[in-house]
Amino acid sequence: MPEPVSIVSLIAALLLAASAGLNPYLPLMIVAVMAYSGNLTLPPPFGFVGRIWFVILAALLFLVNVFLDKAFLPGDSLATPVAQRSRRAWAGVAHDLGQMLLGPLAGAVLMWAISGFLPQTWPLVAPMLGILLAALVYTGKRALRRRLAGRLGPFTNLLMSAIEDVAVVMLCVAGLLLLRSQGV
Repeated sequence: MPEPVSIVSLIAALLLAASAGLNPYLPLMIVAVMAYSGNLTLPPPFGFVGRIWFVILAALLFLVNVFLDKAFLPGDSLATPVAQRSRRAWAGVAHDLGQMLLGPLAGAVLMWAISGFLPQTWPLVAPMLGILLAALVYTGKRALRRRLAGRLGPFTNLLMSAIEDVAVVMLCVAGLLLLRSQGV
């Protein structure tokens, strides 16, 4: 039977991995800032997350994402045939690929770094769970945004992206508060 601390770390890791499906850069930046400031201790293989270069990289990627996520509907640029893509469409392709690939990767890193709930003999279960959860959340986000596209006026994508960013912050804060309550 797992200890209560392990269940709390599992829930915290799940919250952080799920938030990576909505925005892969913001949860990484929040965890990196917390680790850099000494408020969060990550296990040895993940010490790089608390380094200043990682904090700066996550912050830069988040700032780029702030503008691109509000400008492009997820998946729209990838659906455009290659011959018909403009420079703007290629920027959207880069953003879509970043979201699709880095979201699950961020979910894996966060899940693996935060969770201490699995036995040492199952080293890849946590990252696989993080990948799966972040990918499912990303797929749901993409489907919902495409379904609502234009229904709430011309600013639907902007509004949905802002709501997602607020949800990410709330999920991250909830996960980190759970960790703090256990003294992690």
